[in-house]
Amino acid sequence: MRRYECLEVLAGMVDDELVISNVARTSFEWHMLSPREGNLYTMAMGMVTPVALGLSLALPHRRVIALDGDGGMLLNLGALATMGNSGASNLISVVFDNAAYASTGGLPTATAGRTDLAAIGSAAGIAGSVAVHDLDDFKAAAKRAFDEPGPWLIVAHVVNEKPPVEPKLMDGRENKYRFVRYIEQTEGTTILKPSVVG
Repeated sequence: MRRYECLEVLAGMVDDELVISNVARTSFEWHMLSPREGNLYTMAMGMVTPVALGLSLALPHRRVIALDGDGGMLLNLGALATMGNSGASNLISVVFDNAAYASTGGLPTATAGRTDLAAIGSAAGIAGSVAVHDLDDFKAAAKRAFDEPGPWLIVAHVVNEKPPVEPKLMDGRENKYRFVRYIEQTEGTTILKPSVVG
């Protein structure tokens, strides 16, 4: 199964959800498929699911989706314990597990060995923790996650590839402000107040 195919499935399901995406190609592919103001691109490793979890708790009426990777999740496994105890019924974390640190040269992650992120998620208290290995199973898991309360952890085992995708060129600050302004607009609230000058 390819990550891009999974993202195509999600792109057909997303409406006003907030989407936090992983570094490099995950963000580039997501931007190609679903360029929206409700996307926060290229979140640092280890921070994708935690940021999504924080948003889901702050906005419990709105679905939040994390597009994470095995390397990032392994960097911050404590996020799964927090997620399992959070009661964040509006959170879906999709971990694309290619068993490698693809963005930094392709060295194997622990999931290339005996580590099972879905099992860790279950043990952390995430009832909606599931591993999928083919596109039909991914579609079924995604549909359940959209239809049933979470939190959900979908560990999608994908091939380790570096598809040729155009990078999304955006300054990190621009990315943040654009995303926050979208939340302000759609939630009718002020998050970032104007600076006082003079």
